[in-house]
Amino acid sequence: MATPAHARTLIPEMWKAARSRHIDSPDWPGTTPPGACRLTPADYRTLLAIRTTGTTVTLHPDHARITGPCGAIAVTWNGTAHTRHTIGNTPVALPYPSPVPDDPSAGRTGVAVFTRGDRTATGWGGVYNALA
Repeated sequence: MATPAHARTLIPEMWKAARSRHIDSPDWPGTTPPGACRLTPADYRTLLAIRTTGTTVTLHPDHARITGPCGAIAVTWNGTAHTRHTIGNTPVALPYPSPVPDDPSAGRTGVAVFTRGDRTATGWGGVYNALA
């Protein structure tokens, strides 16, 4: 939300403002930009459109229940078998694919949700959620 020309001064300012409101994540639920945001309204809407903010994934033994932004891609897996689904703004239950015969990793299931510029994952892919 800070253009390169303003990053050095604005990022610490926005971080302090967020922390004073007990926000410690780069995502927040609102659609109003922070007061110091230097993005144009159109650029800010574009930023929101490419984030996985608000995505929820609940794992169940035979499926995952997912909510995410319209047009996001959800990939479910079971071992090496995987399926790809386009999701919308409403919750959806996606079954894990049938495992590949003789796959030693069968039974290891999970989900990753991708947009054009962001991702949220579970299972072994969950470690990537913490990457900057």
